[in-house]
Amino acid sequence: MRLGGVAVGPQNLAEIGPFCEKADRYGISAIVAPKAIATMTTDEAQRFGETARAAGLIIGETGFWENLITLDAALRQDRRSRLRQVMINADAMGCRSVAILAGTRHPSDKPFAAHPYMFTEACRRELRDVVLTVLDGLACTQTRLGMEPYAHSFFYGPEAVRDFIDEVGHPRFGVHLDQANMVAPADFFETGELIDRTFALLKPHVVSVHLKDLSWPVSPLGLKWEEVDLGEGMMDFDAYFRHVARLDPDMTCFCEHFATEGDYARNFVRAHDLAGRSGHSFSLRSPT
Repeated sequence: MRLGGVAVGPQNLAEIGPFCEKADRYGISAIVAPKAIATMTTDEAQRFGETARAAGLIIGETGFWENLITLDAALRQDRRSRLRQVMINADAMGCRSVAILAGTRHPSDKPFAAHPYMFTEACRRELRDVVLTVLDGLACTQTRLGMEPYAHSFFYGPEAVRDFIDEVGHPRFGVHLDQANMVAPADFFETGELIDRTFALLKPHVVSVHLKDLSWPVSPLGLKWEEVDLGEGMMDFDAYFRHVARLDPDMTCFCEHFATEGDYARNFVRAHDLAGRSGHSFSLRSPT
């Protein structure tokens, strides 16, 4: 396992060297691709990846968070074309995965917005076509496309996620595993069981992992999750790390959604501690 933070990493070649001291201080060796990956040339992406790997840093993921099923035909085509270019650049860079969401039909065009279409068979068919269209003809050898589960669509529980992956049937498509996003009310106090089900079904299909914890604050709305520091909520990290440690040794695990680098630093410490309690550890940076 390799630990990293979504908002903690170098954004260009010049920043890789200075970042290494910070990586060693935090005990992290995973980074996300630079935000500019979509506009890099293939040569620029390749040079960044080679330099990062020589410094002992694994590039685990990049995200393409635009709505891929908008009703605007021109916008839809443009986004899918740009996603293909991100896949090409990510592969040249040696980035392990590109993450997407199912998208939405909501008029806001926000890809995580709920809409009744997102739970229909028509949506499943459309998303399958989207994934296969994006991957068609790409000669990627290092990068996989991963869809992140989210409660606004059918792509949510482990059974539904596995069913869709099987329907797509493409070797370079899998799940961008954010276990916190898959928690339903009935799972909240038994996240260990949810984690066991998830890995029993999805182990070969995990492309990257996010580390988050959840609390259930008192609310007149009844259902409201709140993200908290690792170890402060109900996520069973013993179960989580037990399973993640059996994946690819270079599987990247990212903290996210924290406001400051100090918040990330605090949670890196917590991640190391929680992994250690379960008898596991994160691989440190090892320059070549």
